[in-house]
Amino acid sequence: MNNAPEGYSPTDHSSPYMDLIGRLYERGAGTDDYRLGMRVEEHHTNRLGQCHGAVLAALADVHLLRVIALTRRPRLTLVTVHLGLDYLSPAPLGSWMEGRGRIDRMGRSLCHSSGMIYADGKPVLRASGVFQVISDDRIKK
Repeated sequence: MNNAPEGYSPTDHSSPYMDLIGRLYERGAGTDDYRLGMRVEEHHTNRLGQCHGAVLAALADVHLLRVIALTRRPRLTLVTVHLGLDYLSPAPLGSWMEGRGRIDRMGRSLCHSSGMIYADGKPVLRASGVFQVISDDRIKK
């Protein structure tokens, strides 16, 4: 089921951890207007009925990484070295969360990006990340 706004399609991003969180959607892959999003569902919430901070952190991590990875050919494989987060406001159950970001600096082995997560257009999280480029031979097949 696609519960994303028009123009979004399911991502190809998968890992055992992210599969527990659920489906992520994207638009503009490989462009300066890349967006990654998800709908806040019941299993994403804390006791207050808001999106749990760990889910917001995971979305920000994947979004900032993909902002970098999807703009390079061949596509880069990256791991997180540092993730900085500022929680700004809650993301309610049912809201559409969307990441918007940019590449701040590209090096041969370290890449930096930053961005915001919005819930129904309202800023809920500011994030910055540093990611290390890893070689393909280190990827679990």
